[in-house]
Amino acid sequence: MGLFPIEFKAGVPVYEQVLYAARKAIVSGELKPGDDFPSVRAMSAEYQINPNTVQKALTALKHEGLIESIPGIGNRVIAVPKSTARQRDKLLDDQLEAVALRAKQLGLSIAQVTDALRTHWKNL
Repeated sequence: MGLFPIEFKAGVPVYEQVLYAARKAIVSGELKPGDDFPSVRAMSAEYQINPNTVQKALTALKHEGLIESIPGIGNRVIAVPKSTARQRDKLLDDQLEAVALRAKQLGLSIAQVTDALRTHWKNL
């Protein structure tokens, strides 16, 4: 069971950074359905963060349907559930609004934002 990388940044809550890194590892295929997912103990020791913070992130991942807990075995990555286009759009709505707001504040064009998104997409 390998741990995924987290690049901690000042000013961003640790919980959000753990959640983001875990989602990225699952969506990018670094962690695949059926793979073991690190335990609270392993993650808190490796990243030197509070176990409660890790537990909060794991609870969110379970709620999102990305991991499951199997009694006596541990956490496992599960297949991303099928959803409707409307459900998927809703999941991104807040983040897209934040990106659009920040891009406007910076004076970026929609083409520049699209290029940046395309670059990040390719890196996954």
